[in-house]
Order: sequence, then C-alpha cells, then structure tokens
Amino acid sequence: MLITAASAAVIAVVELVVGGDPTGIVMAWTGALAGAVLLPVVTQLGLLAGSVLFGLQVRHVVLGAMREIGSIKLGEVTFTFRALPVTLRSQIGPWRSPVILRCWLAGLLSALAGFSLVTGSWLLVSDGFSRGFALAVSGFMLYKLRPQRVPLATSTGWLLFSLPRMPEPERSDFRAAPLAARAYAALRRGDIDDAAGYADEMSERYPGLNATMSCQVAVQEARGQYAPGVLTLLKHLSENDVPPRKMPYLLVGIAGLGFKAIEAGQLPADTLLPTARKALQDAVSLGYPEFELNGTNGLLALIEGDTEAAVRLAEAGAEYNHSPLSRADDFVTLARAHMARRDNPTARTALARAEELAPWSPRVTETRQRLSVH
Repeated sequence: MLITAASAAVIAVVELVVGGDPTGIVMAWTGALAGAVLLPVVTQLGLLAGSVLFGLQVRHVVLGAMREIGSIKLGEVTFTFRALPVTLRSQIGPWRSPVILRCWLAGLLSALAGFSLVTGSWLLVSDGFSRGFALAVSGFMLYKLRPQRVPLATSTGWLLFSLPRMPEPERSDFRAAPLAARAYAALRRGDIDDAAGYADEMSERYPGLNATMSCQVAVQEARGQYAPGVLTLLKHLSENDVPPRKMPYLLVGIAGLGFKAIEAGQLPADTLLPTARKALQDAVSLGYPEFELNGTNGLLALIEGDTEAAVRLAEAGAEYNHSPLSRADDFVTLARAHMARRDNPTARTALARAEELAPWSPRVTETRQRLSVH
C-alpha cells in the first residue's frame, strides 16, 4: 500500500512538472495501472519463450486471477483460464542438463522482453497516459531486476545475478532437478514405482540433498506412508542446516503430512497435532502465502471437527490450487467433510472430482471404499 501511494504521488508530481492538469494526472494514473499489469505479463511471456527455446519444462500456465473458468491440456502442458485476465503465471522447471545455463538463458530472455517494453513505452510517450505507463513499467522492471527468491516466486534478477553464483548445496539441488522433475511427473501419472526408481537414483547420485529428501517423502506420501514421511522430514530438519527459502516448504510438508498421519490413525493426535499446527504457522510467518494453504487448513479444520470451516477451506483450495495432486487432496477433504455432515450425495460429487485427478491416491481409494459402504 505504501509503495502504491508513493508511486501515485511521484506520477502526479511528474505530471504537474510537465504542465499537466487534474485530468492529465488521472490519465497518468490509469496508464501506470496498465503498465503495472502488462510488465509482469511481458516478462513472464519472455520466460515462457526462453523455457521452450532452451529446453526447460513448462508444466502449467495460468492466465488470469480469481475463479477458474476453464482448462485445456496441450501435450504435457496444462493451460488454465481464470475470470480476471490480468496476470500470467507458470510452473517451469529443469528437465535436462546443463540446468543452470538453461535457467539463466531463460531469465535473460525474460529481461530482454521487459526492457523492450520499457524502451518502446518511452519512445511512444505523448500524453499523460503514456507517461504514466512508461514510468510504471520502468519502475516495475527495476524491481524485477532485484535478486529475490521467496516461496512460490523467483525474480528475473535472481535468475540473472544470483543463480550463476549460487553456492553448495543449493547448486547440487539444481543439478538434481531433472531427476526430481521426472519423479514428480511419474507421480502425477500415478506411476509410483517409476517415481520410486527416480528417488532411489537420486539417493545414489545426490545423497542428503533437499531435493532427494523431498522426492523420497513424495513417494512415501503417494503410498499412504504418512507417518514415515513425517519422521523423514523431522529427521532432515534436525540434522541439516535448511536454507531459508527451503524452510517454509519443509514446514508446510511437516504440517500437511502430519495432518494426514493423524487422519489415517498412523500417529497420535495429542503429540503430533501441536507440532504440525505450529509448523503451519511458522511457514506463513516465513513468507509462505497463506491463501495457498486453504486445503491444508481445511484438513486441520476437519480433524478438529469444524466441518463448516473444512468445507469452505477445502472448496477454496480446490478452486485455486494449480497442482492436480493437491487439488485431488482438497476434493477428498471436501468429500470427507460432507460425509461428516451426513451429506453423502454431495460427498460423492466431490470424490468424483478427486478421482478425475488422482484415482490412485490412497486418500481417494480409502474415501471411495468408505462411501461404498454407506
């Protein structure tokens, strides 16, 4: 809010200096809003183009914000369209070596796309709207060049300036990423044995890495081994110096797997629930976006017996989540919350959505069996 107010004040002052009137200031603010929307879209398009050109994996492209209105799949890429088409997001990851060079080149193309927009906007300045647009895209591009890597977001500047100088063990994590990507792709297909094979290969080639541990835990979760997964995460946390950016992901994993272990009766709630709840709170305090945790919070509400909150949070998680496996989990939580409310017909509808995404999931199959009894 402070940055927005300061930017609006600067644009108004610039417009007054060049002789603008109140109408010109309003037009400049409108242009600045357009620039603030367009610049991130252009840099993201540059990153997508670089990913395709330099051999990175594009898994998911999301156009817009708010509620989902449709989704299509072209090859291995899912395209999701949302109600307000003002943003562009994508899930991009390494697929083959050399990983760091390919990521750096994709970041370079993203920066070049942004600079092209900035240069073109200044060449076309003619009125308040175009002046506000040029000022906004320039400021936003400078912000994009700031090296920053936080949960679920990586800046163009980080790819350009920090990635080539990344120290160990994060550098090895990047080198292991192609194997990890293949493991997760196998899990999305339901090929758990293939995923386990990739996880075992990572254990041999990259022992002790965060990426290796994450793959091992993902395989355990896919097999319904929630308690071993929680113990693996806790052991890794106690024995390793986890990088700041990885810590929120680790804590979210402890919370999510902990709640599933409690739900499945694999670990006692009285000892694990306080730890899992604290891990979730700490993840948010360390920068993990709280709105991305609706499904996890929905499962916590279901465990605690608040079925109304569980339905609301699980619905929000399923609506806005981009990962097929996470969405399937959210639909299962929604189904179980409706079952707890004695609404089995609605539970079957939610379970059908989960079965479309991950019919092999242990939580899906167990819920299917429970509903067939009722």
